[in-house]
Amino acid sequence: MRRALPFLSLLLLAFLASGCVNALHVASQPTDVKLRVQASHPQQHIVRVALDSPADYPVASDGRVEFTVPRFSDGCDVYVFGVIKTRDGSAESVRVVELRRDARVVRRLSLAQIAELPKDDAGFSIVRVGD
Repeated sequence: MRRALPFLSLLLLAFLASGCVNALHVASQPTDVKLRVQASHPQQHIVRVALDSPADYPVASDGRVEFTVPRFSDGCDVYVFGVIKTRDGSAESVRVVELRRDARVVRRLSLAQIAELPKDDAGFSIVRVGD
């Protein structure tokens, strides 16, 4: 046991000294999005893709809006001690889609969140908002 103690101490020291690791993500691919806003007056909303040069898309009176989220990169995953993930830097997890009414942000959504929304028969992801 006494022989193992120095080895274990060095192993623990090496583990604690390893610090953080950044894993760079590749940029996302352009993504076509089809949303259907369920609200009493959906046409009073706009969708903004909030990237370097924001783009606004009006919502039709039936609540439908189609747009493309361009290619972008958010950065890196961060791992403590090279094992424990503390930050997800994937582009799909960044809330780049904003649903707005007037100048106010009603919802912020990531591409991953949009993918999990229920879909209607036409393939539009349904997002419900209260007025």
